[in-house]
Amino acid sequence: MTWHNRNLYLLGLPGAGKSAIGQALAELLGDHEFLDLDCTIERDSSHTIAEIFATTGEAAFRKLETEALLTVAAAKGQPKIIATGGGIVMSPLNRAIMRGSGIPIWIDVTVRDAASNVLKDILRGHARPMFRASSEEELREKLSKLLEMRRPFYEQAILHFVLRNPKALQRSADELAQEVVIALDQMSHNVVLAPRHRTLVAQSAFGNYPILVGSGIASRELHFLVKDRGLNQIIAVMDREIERLHWPELCEKLTKSLGPKISIEEIVIEGGESGKTLPSVLEILDRIDNLAAERRSTLVVAFGGGVITDMAGFAASLYHRGLPIVHIPTTLIAQADASIGGKTGVDHFNRKNSIGTFYSPQEVIVDPLYLKTLPKRERLAGLAEVFKYALIGNADLWKKLSKRLRRLVRGVDAAYEDVIFDAIVEKLRYVEPDEFERTRGVRELLNFGHTFGHALEAAGDFQALRHGEAVLFGMRTAAWLSKELGHLEESEWVEIELVLGRIPIAGSVTVPSDRIHDIFRRDKKGKNRVILLRSIGEAFVAEISEEDARRSMDYMLSLE
Repeated sequence: MTWHNRNLYLLGLPGAGKSAIGQALAELLGDHEFLDLDCTIERDSSHTIAEIFATTGEAAFRKLETEALLTVAAAKGQPKIIATGGGIVMSPLNRAIMRGSGIPIWIDVTVRDAASNVLKDILRGHARPMFRASSEEELREKLSKLLEMRRPFYEQAILHFVLRNPKALQRSADELAQEVVIALDQMSHNVVLAPRHRTLVAQSAFGNYPILVGSGIASRELHFLVKDRGLNQIIAVMDREIERLHWPELCEKLTKSLGPKISIEEIVIEGGESGKTLPSVLEILDRIDNLAAERRSTLVVAFGGGVITDMAGFAASLYHRGLPIVHIPTTLIAQADASIGGKTGVDHFNRKNSIGTFYSPQEVIVDPLYLKTLPKRERLAGLAEVFKYALIGNADLWKKLSKRLRRLVRGVDAAYEDVIFDAIVEKLRYVEPDEFERTRGVRELLNFGHTFGHALEAAGDFQALRHGEAVLFGMRTAAWLSKELGHLEESEWVEIELVLGRIPIAGSVTVPSDRIHDIFRRDKKGKNRVILLRSIGEAFVAEISEEDARRSMDYMLSLE
């Protein structure tokens, strides 16, 4: 895999010459665009860096820096050469963004040369808000302290480019750019470039957390998370199938990369919706306690489908009032939906997710490669949640998914990574403004198809149907009722039915509609409160009559 189609992130102390080298590199390569991140921040904020530091402080600047970095990393078109600020590496999120979208290059300069260059810059009238020093000696002292603090993170760069010359010859930016290209070519012969990933940031009251989406990234990103946080214990929660299929490889990679000082433990429980119970959570808690977990040194890893992320998240939220947790979802429904948004819980009272908490993870690592071993039935069931986002709020996504349906049904390929990413983007639109479901009609719209579907799923004792299969029936029922009540044009209902009806469903439920209706009435979302459609891409909350609820149950059973 070549470096030529990737962004190049230039890291290093102030005064390392990142901008000069970056501009020369762009001219030399011709197919890369140069960008100075500080200049981008100034342009987008309409304030100079000095003004941002003076009026709102460094923390506000760092937030703008991350936002600018996310924008650059997500930009399409020709790859870029980005001269970054010296302190950008202090944020684990920033480092993850750069790892995922390009090649970080440490421009390693001596403190003496960096101080000399910064001083010249200041004398030329350029503002350096972090380096108001009375002398070059004081400047060197400040830069030495910064280098000591930042060196461990500069050393994470893929390429370490040393500016020091054995003969102490002064080299121009053009000469240095040529040497960087040679170093990149040599590196590409000796180092297999890590897989790319895309980064999203979920805004949460518990603390914002990154969502990383990319094939083959799980072990690498979990490694960095453990190292960055200085943890010494991993407790991975999984079911028996994941233990058999994926845990040996992940554990081996982590053991090799983290070394013997990091304890790696596993908790294996029975999988499936029928095992999503309070006794299962208590079993997890007992095992966590036996392993002497601690909040400051332990990381819980939920490794599996939505049942595992829900239960492990619930257990982590309870133990010592909260252990840090990271989700590595392995099913489509978990990658596109269940692991995002901070909901945890178990099934009880014969109702789905009736006991639980809100508790956000430290990170979500979405690796679509795990879908390769997912049974076809589970994969097809997961498509329901993906299409849900399109129906409730994004007509363009509906068109895109509808065109891809045959490909998505056929099997897992590169298209799934885009599908998952798009679904997460949509989910965050509903989760972030209403994280705790306090504002009716915002996050509640995500229940489209679920109120009907949950009743059907529970009527089959959570065994006859997969969750996604039940939701698919529920979505088709909600679309039908929307048409029946005059909210949705019949032509759009026909279009929805033609698309959703082509997703195969293996399970079935043969119970009286009265039983489903009774469960429906006791749903935690409220009496007869459902999500309906005004059009493809526009959903709303409605309260329906008992008669319409019963008609809907009869229609849903007729779909099987």
